[in-house]
Amino acid sequence: MASQIQKLSYVDSKLGAPSSGQQTTRILFNTIEAPGTTSSLVFFKSFQGLTNGQTNLTQNKLDSMESMVVKTIWLAQLSATGVLQTFGSLVQQTVSIIVGNQTVVKNLPIQFNQGITGQAFDRLHENGATEVTQVAAGTTLTQFVMPIEIRLLTDIVIPPQVAFEVRVDSNGAGYEGGAVVCALSGYGKIFSAGNSF
Repeated sequence: MASQIQKLSYVDSKLGAPSSGQQTTRILFNTIEAPGTTSSLVFFKSFQGLTNGQTNLTQNKLDSMESMVVKTIWLAQLSATGVLQTFGSLVQQTVSIIVGNQTVVKNLPIQFNQGITGQAFDRLHENGATEVTQVAAGTTLTQFVMPIEIRLLTDIVIPPQVAFEVRVDSNGAGYEGGAVVCALSGYGKIFSAGNSF
């Protein structure tokens, strides 16, 4: 089986992208403000009016010298005051990733990685409902809500200059008036202007 570095190099070479570049850990994120109740969210589609803290892209394509292997999808919902909320009010939801005109992850249920008391399927989150701090004698503060983190079992490649998006579909999930955030993390290659830094 090819490593993520080999897979990324293979895709880059097929697209004519140069093999030189700085290898890096990469996180791409995009925010949708005040989505309300809806049956569909589309991330990495619109960037108009978003600031640097709401997205780190200006278009839904990587630059001609950049590419990425996605290993994790992260989803969170924040209230208007910035408090972490339960994503989509626990309504059954699915996530899909589209790269170019190909659906590379199709209707993956997210509820297996979502927990009201932090009891998410992913073992990384098994301590989500543990005691965090003492507020007063005999009173504890418990972390009940966590972002959704989905680890992918296969490498999803985002090649240079190919449009991509992430869709979350449901039967009318309530995302309220704050913001919802999607982040893709993994291994990437960024433009390196020279041989030394």
